[in-house]
Amino acid sequence: MVEQEIDVRAADGAMNTFVVHPDEGAPWGCVVVLMDAPGVRDSLRDIARRIATVGYLVALPNLYYRLGRDVTVGPTRDHPEAETNRARLAVLVRSLPRPGVATDVGHLLEHLGERFPVAPGRAAVVGYCMSGAFALLAAARDPARIACAASYYGTRLVGEGAESPHRRIAAYPGEVYLAFAEHDEYAPPDVVAAVSHALATGRARYRVEVYAGTHHGFAFVDRGTFDRPASERHFERLFALLRRHLDARP
Repeated sequence: MVEQEIDVRAADGAMNTFVVHPDEGAPWGCVVVLMDAPGVRDSLRDIARRIATVGYLVALPNLYYRLGRDVTVGPTRDHPEAETNRARLAVLVRSLPRPGVATDVGHLLEHLGERFPVAPGRAAVVGYCMSGAFALLAAARDPARIACAASYYGTRLVGEGAESPHRRIAAYPGEVYLAFAEHDEYAPPDVVAAVSHALATGRARYRVEVYAGTHHGFAFVDRGTFDRPASERHFERLFALLRRHLDARP
């Protein structure tokens, strides 16, 4: 495997991005992994590495690049600084402009296409927590390049107006996979129902699942709600999605 950190000229400056890919087998399908709210850290790099091992170029951008190159937040539960960290997390999340993030993904894909041997039109976007919405919006914005998208315990998926992620993704011509935790105050059952209804009446090919017994953050070893069987299931579903769309040669 080959790893490096690159700078991408994005909407508002240089977006530092972790890139990992196999050392042979190009051209690769491209997978953009969008961070959850605590920022880019080792547990996310490990997810990127695991995806790369099955044959993809994986890019993990620092979406907080407007604020700094290494912006992360520590534990938000069962820790002396949990309350302080939660307050800081809220400020960071509010700093991200949704349209700006979707534009950043577009710049990233352009840069990767110029710099690496990636296959045109064979890209996927995966989002966790706050970035579930970003993944859906990025895919809806750029269906010619993004063949599929996945959201894991995505937050703020349902809002008012036509620009709400659940309405935008319903018109997406590709495939989308959404997984939710059974116990999640950030994505309660009424949100899951609204997303499912929008997809059922839209254009996208889709699958929505609720992982029984899980809590928000189940895919990450460092968030206090890690669930190994659920995390493995999340990889299983993701790899199947990627095989369907990124492995097919023109």
